[in-house]
Amino acid sequence: MPLSGAKSALVLIVDDQEANLRLLGRVLSEAGFDVMPASSGEQALKRMEAEVPHVVLLDMRMPGMDGYEVLQHIRGRPEWADIPVLFLTAAHERELLVKAFEAGASDYLTKPFVTEELIVRVRTHSEHKRYRDQLRQSIREREDIATIVVHDLKNPLFNISLNASLLREEAPADSETAKRANSIESSARRAMDFVERYLGRRASLELRERYAPEAHSPHALIGAACSELQEDATRRGQILQQVRNASVPQVACDRDSALMILRNLLSNAIKYSPEGSEIELGAEAGAGGTVRLWVADRGPGISREEQAKLFKRYVRLSAESGEAASSSGVGLALARQEAEWMGGELWHEPRSEGGSVFVFKLPQAGPQVPGYRGEGKSGD
Repeated sequence: MPLSGAKSALVLIVDDQEANLRLLGRVLSEAGFDVMPASSGEQALKRMEAEVPHVVLLDMRMPGMDGYEVLQHIRGRPEWADIPVLFLTAAHERELLVKAFEAGASDYLTKPFVTEELIVRVRTHSEHKRYRDQLRQSIREREDIATIVVHDLKNPLFNISLNASLLREEAPADSETAKRANSIESSARRAMDFVERYLGRRASLELRERYAPEAHSPHALIGAACSELQEDATRRGQILQQVRNASVPQVACDRDSALMILRNLLSNAIKYSPEGSEIELGAEAGAGGTVRLWVADRGPGISREEQAKLFKRYVRLSAESGEAASSSGVGLALARQEAEWMGGELWHEPRSEGGSVFVFKLPQAGPQVPGYRGEGKSGD
């Protein structure tokens, strides 16, 4: 039976034989499905324009537009691409199975069909389709809520930044008040940058398809992140040591996304490392045309049990306390998501003699990438 509270699933039956249409339609109607018949491929596509079915039963051998061509049209439309298509074939035409599946068919039924098998297969695929649609809708709604929340953060963050700026201007230049006001303003602006990036990303759902990386120096990216967080490290008596490699190639990335990741990794290193310790950052050529950027600290390290939690959303490590415990638990999860969006990776490694190393891998830039400055040059 259909899912509780849901409309009956609509099944499009495409067959050039009138007798088959009547028989399949009667069996599925009696089983509780809504049926939409079509006697040709052209008619099937026109009817799909008017109403999108949950499942398509498609005869592969038809005059004119055959089942393979119909299937090609269905899979070529983004709004139809995930509709289950079950093809109908005669028992002696098994050689067509591979071709049909390669064309994008979801399942098949042999003619003459077994009534119980027909109903079960159609019901299974229709319910899976409905579940996917419901999940997709839930994800959209959650993202819409997140967008509203993020949008509402813009004004408070702006006020924090503005008032911190005014406070800094009124205080003596080298006073503790001025330093704290500058730190508050810097943090508020980073948060505002994140808000703007999030809203910009949501405003263009096709951004990933249109992603156009540019060539950047990994050392320049590391230097920019260090400049932004130098004051936080200085306040804790920590040294940010940049390990330079003259031969490291440029990386292909989105600069804002790469900086967001590096800021996140460096901020965590500062947060968890002992006062007065050294934090190292560097870059080196990796295998398979990649570049590895890394941040290494001498913090408490991460246990095996908690390493599995590192990149999960809304999960904070049990060792977190004080300033670290105030984190939302989404930073590393978002950082990994951004890394993967750019075709890269992000992972953790334990550091010998204690501490952690976070490695951020990106593709090397090639001549086809805008901003490329030549083989083996970092572009500093």
